Formats: sequence, C-alpha cells, structure tokens
Amino acid sequence: MPTPTPTSAFDPNLNAILPTHRIVAFYAIPGAAATGPAYQLSDDMLAHLKAQGAEYERLDPAHPVQLGIDLVVSIPDGFPGPDNTYSHHLDSATLQQYIDFCKSNNLLLFLDLNFGWSPVMPEVNYFLPYLEKYSFVHMAIDPEWMFPRHDGIPGTNLSNVRASDLNPIIEAVAAIPMKYHVPRKILIIHQYRPSGDGTATPNDAGKAEISDKRDIIIDPRVDTVIHVDSVGGYPGDHGDKMHQYHEWVHDDFQAYHNFDYGGFKLFYNIESKTSVMTPAEVLSMQPAPLVVTYGN
Repeated sequence: MPTPTPTSAFDPNLNAILPTHRIVAFYAIPGAAATGPAYQLSDDMLAHLKAQGAEYERLDPAHPVQLGIDLVVSIPDGFPGPDNTYSHHLDSATLQQYIDFCKSNNLLLFLDLNFGWSPVMPEVNYFLPYLEKYSFVHMAIDPEWMFPRHDGIPGTNLSNVRASDLNPIIEAVAAIPMKYHVPRKILIIHQYRPSGDGTATPNDAGKAEISDKRDIIIDPRVDTVIHVDSVGGYPGDHGDKMHQYHEWVHDDFQAYHNFDYGGFKLFYNIESKTSVMTPAEVLSMQPAPLVVTYGN
C-alpha cells in the first residue's frame, strides 16, 4: 500500500465524482442472482449497466453518468459462524476480480459493509486499504444488517444503530484523500426504515433504524450520501418510495445539514410486479438523487 505523504499542495477535490456527475450502479452479492444484476461479471451485465446509465444522462446531460458496482463484501449471515459475527468476508480473489473489472471498464466500486455482529471499526479497517490504493474504490454501509450491540440476528430481527456507530466510519473515510493523494471519497449510508429523532423510543428497532440521525457528523473531506433503499412491488409503491425519499433526504437535509447528497435504490425483479420507477420519476424528486442503484 502507498505510504502516507500529506502535503498542503494536494487538492482532493480534483477529479472528485460528486457533485459534477451522477452515479448509476448495479448492486449484488457475488453468486447470488436474487440480490442484484452485478452478481456475476459479464459483457451482458456491463451492456445493461451502460444502457441504464444512458437513460439518466439523456434526461440530465448536465450531470454525466459515472457507472459503478455496489458490491457487498461484508456479507450478513443468519448463523454465527466460526467468529460468532453473523457475517463473513467476500473472498479476496473474487473481490480482486471485481476491482480488475471495474478498473478495466472505468467503473466505480463501492465496498458495501453489512457487518452483522462484527466490531464496526475493525471491519471498516479491514477494507480501507482498498480505498487507499484505488482511487475508484469507495465505501457503503448498510445499517439494516448491522447489530453493533448484538441485539438481533441479520435477516431475522430489525436493527437499530446510533450516530456513534456511524461517525467513526465517516471520519476514517474522510481522512484517506490527504493521506494517500486520491480524490475525495464517497460514503453511502443506506436507509431502509425511519430514524428515531423526535420519537419517545429512538433506540427501539421496531420503530427506527437510525436512532439519532441528527447526530451524524458532516465532514467536508468525504461526500456522504443518504441512500433510500425502500422496496416496492405493490400498488402505490411509487408514491411511498417518493414520500420516503422526501422525508429521509429532502426533509432531513433541511433539518440537519449533516450529509451531502441523496441516493435511491430500485429493484428490477421485485418491483416489476407493479412497475419499476422510470428514470424520469427518479429525477423528479428533490433534490434529484446523485446516486442511483439497482438491485433485483
């Protein structure tokens, strides 16, 4: 890995992706077709990704599309496993295949951490060297699968996390550009359920996913994205998804000013039961999402 050589002459804003571009990415756990279209690397997948991205760029040419893959590398499990973490790492060989594919095809790669019971910062630190070495590698975290207090099982119980769980991750990613002379990094924070701000029981997993969203820190050295992950596939789903985006991105930004951009996830197969929201519908939301991902 490169040796840190901080210098005031380096500008991490140069070649940063956001806010000049829009990111369109495919999500997946490798080998698991149900999770997303990037579950395996192929020319067909890449062509599909390019076609999807082109739809957004046609509608909003002011934000050229940068394509990417949102890859789950810290994978949640419904069983404790040998380390009692209810999670496991994607094997390094497969991860390197995705890195090489993204490098060859000018794609961003988001290393998506789901944690399970794994201690938060040791898990983050395991994957940070990839962000330090590769300018196109960024990070995503998914509190839906994160149980830092060991108070539930991934896929069985609902999770509840706190800003104190998330803030050290933000600071760790924020420190990378000046240390390693790479452009400003992006950190996606997925949000699947409401926050607990203003409620009587903010730490109740049945009511809130992030107990105190207002206390998430803002650091100008990292582009933090609140990424709405709600799932449709039922009558009225478009309205519900747009309402959640308005609450969790538009309203929370106005209230807290502690993240930079909005993101939005769609699901090709699940939401085809009614219809997948069109790029025009996605871009009609305010602020228009600058990160759009697709799962299956």
